[in-house]
Amino acid sequence: MTMTIIVLMVTVIAIFLVQRRMEADLKWNLNRRFESEFNALIAIQNATAAAVVDRCRALARLPRIHAAFEDGGLDLLYPIAGDELRAIMLSGHPLVAGGAVPNLEGDSLFQVQYFRFLNDQGALIPPPRDYEDANDLAGLHNLSMEALPEQEKVGYITSDSGRQFVAVHQIVAVPIVSSETARPLAALLVIFAPLELPERLLHNGVKSGVWVKGRLQLTACPQEDSMRIEDELTKACQGSDQVEGSFDTEIAAATFRLHYRKMNPSSDFHPGVLISLFPLAESKSRLSIIRWQIIGAGILLLIGGLAASQFLSARLSIPVEKLAIVSSANAEQLDRAEATLVIRNEELSTRNTELQTALNGLKEAQQHVIRQERLSALGQMASGVAHDFNNALVPILGFSELLKLSPSALADRERALSYIDMIHTAAGDAAKVVSRLRQFYRKQEEGDVFDSLDVRKLLLQVITLTRPKWKDQMQAAGVTIQFVPELEEVPAVRGDESALREVFTNLIFNAVDAMPKGGTITVRTRREENFAVIELADSGTGMTEEVRKRCLEPFYTTKGERGTGLGLSMVFGIVQRHTGTVDIESEFGKGTTFILRLPLQRMDAPEATAAADASALTRSLAILVVDDEPDVREFISAMLTEDGHRVQLAKDGIEGLRVFREGTFDLVLTDKAMPNMSGDQMAAAIKELTPGTPVILLTGFGQFLDKADLPGINILLSKPIGISKLRDALNQVCCAA
Repeated sequence: MTMTIIVLMVTVIAIFLVQRRMEADLKWNLNRRFESEFNALIAIQNATAAAVVDRCRALARLPRIHAAFEDGGLDLLYPIAGDELRAIMLSGHPLVAGGAVPNLEGDSLFQVQYFRFLNDQGALIPPPRDYEDANDLAGLHNLSMEALPEQEKVGYITSDSGRQFVAVHQIVAVPIVSSETARPLAALLVIFAPLELPERLLHNGVKSGVWVKGRLQLTACPQEDSMRIEDELTKACQGSDQVEGSFDTEIAAATFRLHYRKMNPSSDFHPGVLISLFPLAESKSRLSIIRWQIIGAGILLLIGGLAASQFLSARLSIPVEKLAIVSSANAEQLDRAEATLVIRNEELSTRNTELQTALNGLKEAQQHVIRQERLSALGQMASGVAHDFNNALVPILGFSELLKLSPSALADRERALSYIDMIHTAAGDAAKVVSRLRQFYRKQEEGDVFDSLDVRKLLLQVITLTRPKWKDQMQAAGVTIQFVPELEEVPAVRGDESALREVFTNLIFNAVDAMPKGGTITVRTRREENFAVIELADSGTGMTEEVRKRCLEPFYTTKGERGTGLGLSMVFGIVQRHTGTVDIESEFGKGTTFILRLPLQRMDAPEATAAADASALTRSLAILVVDDEPDVREFISAMLTEDGHRVQLAKDGIEGLRVFREGTFDLVLTDKAMPNMSGDQMAAAIKELTPGTPVILLTGFGQFLDKADLPGINILLSKPIGISKLRDALNQVCCAA
């Protein structure tokens, strides 16, 4: 009887505890799911608000809006803003799938209802009479602010709809900052309908809305329920600055869990409270089913327990002492097992700490190695650029010094012109080094146009250009190098003259470096089937087989800190671009021979198109030149004035735009990177005023820009520029006009 009572009491208590535990777990999981969905809703709201602010900020920064305020064109302010606002709000959606924010592509989020401008005193700037729109919201005619906002403000306002109902709206205030004083000169107010999430995002009957100033904006909610929820929210939020919480309420006889949280509490406008209602009917039904399942299982357990107790009472007769001994032994084994478990847990914790420390050290070492490799690669590339520039500077410095120190050279006009031609050619090659820098990050463009080249003439020119290196410098060091040209006449090849000149210059300089004690450099040319063969041999130190196989690899060098490993790899890349080949014959201690094969110009290939007539235009043009560098402005002005053009100068984009408005110009020539206003921004403003005025952009970044990304530019030119190229550009825009 005693055992039966004990079994009965234990079973009832177990059923009660299990039921309590299951109910608590279910409620906890339910709250976690509700909080997760509510946080996702908050994330969507924040992301959408950020997108709205970004688009309003983009509208406030448009040059046309600034021009309307700064130039007094307020009569065009609202028509311009209306067109631009429609274009910005209908452009690509900023929210994308990923993270906690779902993809809202295609959903209607930006429902602009109203927009107005405030002056520098915070008062409303009324629109023109003919621009009063049909979407004017009642009660919002006299929007104003005590002071213009220093940064974007987001909040909520309400308006009387005229039907005894107060509508809730989201408002964004964006300052319009002066480009000259960097202070707000006006403000833009844009009013949106509150965010209404698509039905595909609100699962299982979830509802969402906004509560502002005691008014609830909740779709598909009966009026009596809406008024009751407004009173419940007022009581829950009374006397609390940090509004956040939840409570249960009913809508249309259905129970919901209501979560609320205040948004943008620091706004100058009324802060909104985001509302989310989650239905509890399914959870209550599930809880009822679980309760009856537990009761049923408990009854079965009770019956089984009673039967087992009767069986044990009737059949088992184990002595109490034996039970005590067994219990004591079990207790000792349990104590030993617990002690062993504690020791093992401590060991595992220690090893886990050691492994974590080792892993952190490995990550730090890996990041250190990556940084070192990046710095090493950048240093080697910088050394390679310096190497190519130094190669180009050798004839520039050498021949200019000869002209400076040798009066006889200046007196001999033919000789002086020859030296000047060499200096001009070397300077052009130095400029090409900059243009080839983009090969490190951009693939070679297809459709390169090559000119017809005389290989023999080009080699003779390179021998003369490198003479200061292989003769003058080496003789000053007490070393003599003989140069033996064995140049046969070969048909013309098609190629980039500057790039091939760099190839031959690199090979000659490498040959000089390979003969520290002097020797002979031999250059030969011959025809071999459809190829022009150029051999450049030296009697220097030569290369081992391993070095010969790897010498064309980028960054591979045997010169230590003096070398960059980029010279021969650049030679190989240029020859490949010309669909040619490079072979190397070398033996350690016996010199090296480089054999280059370049395809001959096909007989049926069209001759290179003659350059456009670079002569000055027959008519004089009024040209505006804008550049922040005084030397560049004066040089361009001198070139244009020499051709008979009328030139006006400006030092930056703002001054250039002012000068353009005050005068009449046939052409604008501008730099890109300038203070206050860049050249492309000025070009866009000029195209707004006179779309037919051609604009030429002359910039040092020309090799790295794409004209397709500059819609206001007619021609894109790179610095440095010569007289002939500038004349070609003038001819091109004038012919197009």
